[in-house]
Amino acid sequence: MSWIDGFGNMRHDNRHTLVTELAEFGAGDEVIMSIAGHVSRAMLSRYSRVRMEAKRRALDEIAARQCAADEKRKAEAERRKQTVVVVAGCAI
Repeated sequence: MSWIDGFGNMRHDNRHTLVTELAEFGAGDEVIMSIAGHVSRAMLSRYSRVRMEAKRRALDEIAARQCAADEKRKAEAERRKQTVVVVAGCAI
């Protein structure tokens, strides 16, 4: 068995890439460990690399969720403010 495939890549590098891409696409640790044949999380973490683009996507998603939550809170506060004005206006 050759350690270099037909594309000039070492099989070990392919294993790192596979584990990394599975993690980036959201596969759970147990699934990745089963596919890669890892028996411990320590081995999984040794093979998994977090690429910069994956970090950016994760942070962008968190920022988008935070913005949506902020907008929802602002809209709810505005509705409560308008309800208080209407109720206060009726009471006068």
